[in-house]
Amino acid sequence: MKKIIFLTTALIFMGCETGVQNKKTTDKKIEDSGKSGIVVDNKRSYKPYIPKNSEIKKIFSNSGTPGYYIQVGYFKERKPTNEFLNRMKFSQLPYILLKKGTGEYALVGPYVSYNKANEILGSAKDFVTSSAFIVKLVRP
Repeated sequence: MKKIIFLTTALIFMGCETGVQNKKTTDKKIEDSGKSGIVVDNKRSYKPYIPKNSEIKKIFSNSGTPGYYIQVGYFKERKPTNEFLNRMKFSQLPYILLKKGTGEYALVGPYVSYNKANEILGSAKDFVTSSAFIVKLVRP
């Protein structure tokens, strides 16, 4: 028991910060905004990828709020199973089931921009289905 306590204490101590500062110089500037610790790289400007409007699949519908959605399913002949609906509820993402023609779309959203939908896309792929992708719901 004493060995375990000693080893645990030693591991914690070794993992602590020693206070030695790195003397290497970098091209990065540390932003002094109330000791936020945010490092800004002045050489690069981050621009998120926004696909052209022609690259985003569009769903035309009079029902539903226009905007960007994450399509997690399309059911042509059958309704979504209880297992699928439970995964949707467990994910705690806002979703709608949109009837269109003979099929039914399972959509997560709406989101006001492509970037907001893209932030949530990873969660939808983890919790609901790995084949999820972003669509735009528009009025005909």
